[in-house]
Amino acid sequence: MIGYIRGEKQGQWDRGVIVDVNGIGYEIQMPSSSLTKLPSSGNELTVFTHLVWKDDTLSLYGFETIEARDMFRLLLGVSGVGPRVALNILSMLSAEELLQILAMEEKKRLRAIQGIGEKTAARLCIDLKEKAKAILTQRQWDMESSPHIEQPGKGDLWDDALSALTHLGYGSSETKAALARAFASAGESASLENLVKKALQGLAKSRTK
Repeated sequence: MIGYIRGEKQGQWDRGVIVDVNGIGYEIQMPSSSLTKLPSSGNELTVFTHLVWKDDTLSLYGFETIEARDMFRLLLGVSGVGPRVALNILSMLSAEELLQILAMEEKKRLRAIQGIGEKTAARLCIDLKEKAKAILTQRQWDMESSPHIEQPGKGDLWDDALSALTHLGYGSSETKAALARAFASAGESASLENLVKKALQGLAKSRTK
């Protein structure tokens, strides 16, 4: 499994981007909403990926954040939803919006997306409603339980660490909670490198539970 690809953007087309990594160009299909946010060719970017092997063909699908990539994987677990339909959904809705829609069983909004009929919309809600609720509940708990950081001289350090994590594709309340815990454990020895490392370790552990 290829978790992410980091390299130089070589170009893009209407459905994806080409990323050069050590002389190898990877074609990665992405949500159309993400393509408009990519840097210009020649700049470095990181894409979180999911590899699909079907009919002896390998296809890479990429996302701006781990949350979006994980949402894509959840969608693929629903009967009748393939990579193209899942990509269409995430082109129209952010991962956070989709979680809310699934939790509230808003089938009408799902049916407005190309490739989603009444049966598929119903199946999405049936299969993913409870999972969506659980994810939203966990995020809310993380946000409420994370300590509020207000330490003299550490505001810039917090911002720099959060910026570094965001650049790596993290950007949810889950990230802020992990960073807050990293601050608490680092104490006076807190440094940018140390904080980012501890936060990443915390995020990795939370995703393996």
